[in-house]
Amino acid sequence: MTDIEISKILDIPSNTIADWSKTKSKRNKLYSFLSKMKLDEVKKINSRKNKTDDKPKFSKKAKSVKLDKSWFYTDLLWSSGNEQRIGINRIISIYMSNPEQRNTDSLIKLFGADRIETVINDNFDFDNRTKSVKTTALEQVHYGFAPIKRKYKRKLVINTDKLSKQLTGATQKRIDRIVSKVDKNIILEAARKVSFPQSYAIEDKIEYAIGKIV
Repeated sequence: MTDIEISKILDIPSNTIADWSKTKSKRNKLYSFLSKMKLDEVKKINSRKNKTDDKPKFSKKAKSVKLDKSWFYTDLLWSSGNEQRIGINRIISIYMSNPEQRNTDSLIKLFGADRIETVINDNFDFDNRTKSVKTTALEQVHYGFAPIKRKYKRKLVINTDKLSKQLTGATQKRIDRIVSKVDKNIILEAARKVSFPQSYAIEDKIEYAIGKIV
C-alpha cells in the first residue's frame, strides 16, 4: 500500500505515516509490513472484522429455514408464505440477484459472509448480466455491516444543492461515507431537495446509516 492508502485505512494523519517510514522509528517494522500488503487484501480483512463479531444465526450445516419476512428490508420472496420452509441457498440467490446493502447485511447476520460468497460464486457467472450483478453483490458482502465513525471535528459549510446531487442514486456505502462527515440535519435537508419518491428512498438510507454510528 502507499502512504496515503495506509493513512486512510488506519484513519491517522499522513505525517504520522511519514514518521513511521523513518528507519529509527519504533513503528518502522509495522510500516514496512503494511507497505508490502495489497490494499484489496487489507480491505477484505477489515470488512470481515467489521461485519459482526457474532456467529451467524444459522449454522453452516443448516439447509433450510422457516422464512421470517421481517428479516429483510424488502420482500423478494413474495411467492413464498411467511414461516414457510425454504432453502437457505435459494434465499441467498434471490436476494443477491438484486443486491441491496440492507438486505445483504441481514443475510450476513443470518447465514454468514462465507456462505453468501460461496453461493454468489457458484451461481453468478453465466452471462454478462449475472457477472455484473456478481461484482456488486460481492462488494456489498465485503463491505458488510460496517459501523460508522464520525470524522468531522468542526462545522462544515455545506452547499445542500450540490449535496442533493451527490445523494441522487448514491449507494448505501456512499451515503454511509457522507453521514460520517456531515451533520445528519444537513444531509436530510439536502435529501428533501431530491424529487419524490427518490427522496424517500434516500432518507431511508440516511436513517439506516445513522443507526450504524458508533
